[in-house]
Amino acid sequence: MPFSSPRILLGLSALALLLFNVSHVTASLFTSHKRSPKVLSFDFKKDVPRNTPLASRLRKRQKTVTADIDNAEIAYLINMTVGTPGQPFSVQLDTGSSDIWIPSVDSDACQQDAQACQALGQYDESASSSYVEAGQGQFQIQYQDNSAVTGDYINETLAIGNTVIKNMTMGLALQATRPFGIMGIGYDADESITAQSPTAVYPNIVAQLKAQGFISTLAYSLWLNDLNSLTGSILFGGVDTAKYHGNLVVLPVQPTNGTYTDFTVALSSVSVLDCSGAVQFSQTNLALPVILDSGTTDAYLPDSVVNPILGGVGVINDNDYGSIVPCDLANSPATLSFGFGGNGGLNISVGLGEFVTPIFNEEGVQPTFKDGAGTICSWGLMSSGTGPILFGDAFLRSAYVVYDLTNNQIGMAQTNFNTTDTHVVEISGSAIPSASITASAVMASQTFSGIPQETNAATKTGSTQATAPHGSPTFNLCVSETGSAKKKGAAFAVGPPRVEVTTVITGLVVLLSAAFGSSVILLR
Repeated sequence: MPFSSPRILLGLSALALLLFNVSHVTASLFTSHKRSPKVLSFDFKKDVPRNTPLASRLRKRQKTVTADIDNAEIAYLINMTVGTPGQPFSVQLDTGSSDIWIPSVDSDACQQDAQACQALGQYDESASSSYVEAGQGQFQIQYQDNSAVTGDYINETLAIGNTVIKNMTMGLALQATRPFGIMGIGYDADESITAQSPTAVYPNIVAQLKAQGFISTLAYSLWLNDLNSLTGSILFGGVDTAKYHGNLVVLPVQPTNGTYTDFTVALSSVSVLDCSGAVQFSQTNLALPVILDSGTTDAYLPDSVVNPILGGVGVINDNDYGSIVPCDLANSPATLSFGFGGNGGLNISVGLGEFVTPIFNEEGVQPTFKDGAGTICSWGLMSSGTGPILFGDAFLRSAYVVYDLTNNQIGMAQTNFNTTDTHVVEISGSAIPSASITASAVMASQTFSGIPQETNAATKTGSTQATAPHGSPTFNLCVSETGSAKKKGAAFAVGPPRVEVTTVITGLVVLLSAAFGSSVILLR
């Protein structure tokens, strides 16, 4: 579900396009010896200019379907076409919602930001011979912050690369707060129409891929890769065993009021470890319902868990820039460890740097702390407050996650960053391939229902200096005064801070593929 912290406020009054080169595109069709299954894959090698001022630069029957995803540090966008002939779109890939919606050329968002819609896609029904109206004025999504997207339901032809889906039901937005849509890949019980009529569900894209013979079961795998990487992938109908370490551990999806509507799993522990592996903070015996949501940028935990971490890391709340830390913290080899399923479960290790991303103001300048203690970066682990507990992209990049909607289970393992190896195995039965155990010692009751707020389209202007001085960490984070990481005992190496688009950018900065295939672009 689309959700970002208050610092990720997308200014849509001006649109800057980040140009990038597609140097290699391949699409290959493989035949299985077993029953002639199709595996459809798309590989993209992209060269993206980075480290440039943002104000002046445009910043799979083995039945499986693979789509590559590209990291632009805002959100994950998948390229597709809608209609006949196909009209190109880049829409946000979202495990936390279940509808596809796209903006109409006549929508208020496209009237206000014509350039953005021209770049990311706008639908003109008069230009499509396959357009069918399916519910005028009936499409409505209400977000937690009371913002909404409204319009019509339509049936259309949708294509991702060479995979063509006929009669796909989707929303056509006439009123929206941003100029790009969503591809929801969650449970059909979470479709927006169920708020009006609980029994009026329709086959969403995952169900249509199965019904039209592209995959054998309602399941997919997500490999986001690390924050520095340009590519990752989503694999419908299968598991790529080369993309993770060890074996997958199965976690039961926790129902919400007896119904499966989102991908909630039981979080049983949270720890912070320094570069030598010494525990700086730990809470065990937890039973927290955490939603795994690729439509959320950051991670959100209850105050009782997150506040000691914020203090230990030295996070400061700034009036202009929100939760901030020194950018040198991105070089820390310290890690956060998240345990799932209790005894016999698994732990996912996330580098501290995954939560640290630079901020730029509207001139493309990186602000500094008030006391001159270096440049400021945003911090991506926050309080959930009264909202749901969410693990977004900041966590998901470090985990290989299999979403099995048929058997209501999640397969999870530590991701294998930046690997070029691949070994795709079809999911065809009740078991996730290569899964070792099911961890169900800890269960958690999910009471939250609904869709968190979408990305806020307001604009915030910041100066070249934060209003607050830098914080004082109480954890041993193994970062010297010069900002370099102490090498002794380091668990891994973290690269320099990454360029991020945040609250202070006056225009929407996107990565836009030069070729609309099945690539997915990260917009943070």
